Amino acid sequence: MVCAVAAARADAVDVLVEQYLDTSSGNAVAALRQAISDALEDAVECREKLEAAERATSRGFTRQMPMPRMTGTASQ
Repeated sequence: MVCAVAAARADAVDVLVEQYLDTSSGNAVAALRQAISDALEDAVECREKLEAAERATSRGFTRQMPMPRMTGTASQ
């Protein structure tokens, strides 16, 4: 099972390498730069989505917290 996953991942990497090389007219340095740039953009996008989800979860949790019961009255 692990070997099959590794092989599929290697195939996907090979496809990406070929696509980046084709896009850069065979220039390996340009292909690598573009691949790194794309990966960094994806990482930033994932980070932003994670932070937005964490904020939404935090707000939802805060809204659903029970209010503390007040004991006594202000005149006491």
